[in-house]
Amino acid sequence: MIKFNKTFFFVILLFLTFILLFLSTNIQRTVLNKSQTDDYELSRIESDDFFFETNSDWNRRKELFHLQHDRNQYLNSPNMFFQDNYEPTFSCRFEQRLGINGDGGKWICDVYRLKKLKSCLIYSLGSNGEFSFENETKRLLPNCDIHTFDMKVFNCTNICTFHQVKIGDGINETKTLRMLMSDFNHTQRSLDILKIDVEGSEYEFFDELFSKKDHVSENIRQILVEIHLSRILKQVNNVTVYDYGKIHRLFELFHENHFVIFHKEVNLYNPHNAFEFSFIKLNRKFFENNNQSTTS
Repeated sequence: MIKFNKTFFFVILLFLTFILLFLSTNIQRTVLNKSQTDDYELSRIESDDFFFETNSDWNRRKELFHLQHDRNQYLNSPNMFFQDNYEPTFSCRFEQRLGINGDGGKWICDVYRLKKLKSCLIYSLGSNGEFSFENETKRLLPNCDIHTFDMKVFNCTNICTFHQVKIGDGINETKTLRMLMSDFNHTQRSLDILKIDVEGSEYEFFDELFSKKDHVSENIRQILVEIHLSRILKQVNNVTVYDYGKIHRLFELFHENHFVIFHKEVNLYNPHNAFEFSFIKLNRKFFENNNQSTTS
């Protein structure tokens, strides 16, 4: 009887030890998982759930953003304006070019993240019949609805829905982004990619777009735009001059609406007057400078 009690006691003790070890391991795992989640929380919040990086890396991103943004207006020179101004202020680790090399292809931030979406929406304004961007985007992102717009009539077969329309600020028979999205009942959807090459009409287009805060203007994730100097020319006393304030104002609009530059590319067909820029929208909290030094 005594032997049985000792054995029984030993079994109970062993069982309780096992239970305690099991509970301890799970508690440690829970604490560790929460710690890891918390360590990524800053990037998740300040990118509106687009990025997932450690807080230390994200703070380093923020500091580098402020350093470059503060030096992005350097010199007004008609022949070297894009060379001297507005370098990228952000980087996407897995950015990818969709479409052909040269004029027509565009750089997208972290395409693989868009693959995780159940559905997405892409507007391509100004194609001139070149659909390599739409073709490769549809191949990689079959879940995306792609709408392409141009003044002329083209056929993009089954890769996108084509619309003949003139893009602008809603004046002189042009249509704004709000008008387009209203026409297709998209005003309450997020626009994952806005690609635009409208040969200088981008100034009026974005002035109108960002003239008010609404679901359309505040729910664009990426903007891929070719910016032209030709539309900032004006005559003063019969002399042609550049209105640099107009192009600086355009970049200020992007910044005020929480977009950062993640790619910049020269158009070698017109290198002094046209450059491609890619922007991605972040949460306004990203732009608050907390003065923490992380780059040293």
